[in-house]
Amino acid sequence: MRTYDFWRVDVFAARPLEGNPLAVFPRAQGLSDREMLAIAREMNLSETTFVVPPTKAGADYRNRIFTPGGEIPFAGHPSLGTAYVAAMEGIVSLGEGVTTVHQEVGIGVLPLELHSRGGLVDRVVMTQGTPRVGKRIANVDALAKALGIRPRDIAATRLAPRVASTGADSLQVPVRSLDVVREMHPDPNALSKILTRIDREAGAYVFAFDAEGDADLHARGFFPLHGITEDPATGSAAGACGGYLAFDGKLPAKDWFAIEQGIEVHHPSRIEVSVSVKSGKPTRVRVAGTVVPVMRGTLSLP
Repeated sequence: MRTYDFWRVDVFAARPLEGNPLAVFPRAQGLSDREMLAIAREMNLSETTFVVPPTKAGADYRNRIFTPGGEIPFAGHPSLGTAYVAAMEGIVSLGEGVTTVHQEVGIGVLPLELHSRGGLVDRVVMTQGTPRVGKRIANVDALAKALGIRPRDIAATRLAPRVASTGADSLQVPVRSLDVVREMHPDPNALSKILTRIDREAGAYVFAFDAEGDADLHARGFFPLHGITEDPATGSAAGACGGYLAFDGKLPAKDWFAIEQGIEVHHPSRIEVSVSVKSGKPTRVRVAGTVVPVMRGTLSLP
């Protein structure tokens, strides 16, 4: 039998059993692509990651990210959680204070900062890919219906939904109030059809400029094309949200702003976002959060 150790961690979590769960296999050499996908389906989480030797110069390790639907080139909480496990496993050297590591993912080699005290990582900060946005969506009737809200709930924000990305596409959908976000009941089939027409790689990231707790935005993420009905915390979409707001001049007036997510699925999460802007355009997006270890185990395969 072959054996592979794994960690399960909660990312963007204040304590265990919150945030977005992630399974990490820190030494995944020998697993085939088919086995990685089967393991991701067995874990039945939004994502499962597999650490293998890097193939690109400057990378400390390669992070392969799988949803139950297949491999994806980039994601937020799998990047933070995998960096945490890589440090705890000694794959990267951890110093006191801030340690910068470089992970290889499908969109290239990206830096992450591990903030540690006493040998424990208490915050992870990642720099995401180049921010970009697509065309504004003027007619929101079908989208609103698929989300279970009214077109005027979107129109009231005076912002148009559009696809944004810092490495992974997401359809950013601003709505008028916290109550609208909390009470919506999307139709996964209808939303899948809308997203397929707009961007086959995207999910819908719906947010309001209000929050239940100490945050600036309240968001929910729906990714039916990736087999994820609702994601507890979406670091890639949160970073894209920062880019989206920067392009429209609507960034919160602070160095870091916070997004709360996952409350509706009983996994409250807090995602911190920082956007550097030059000449009215975002130039760098960073996303930060905490990682909490929950369990460790061993997988056996023939």
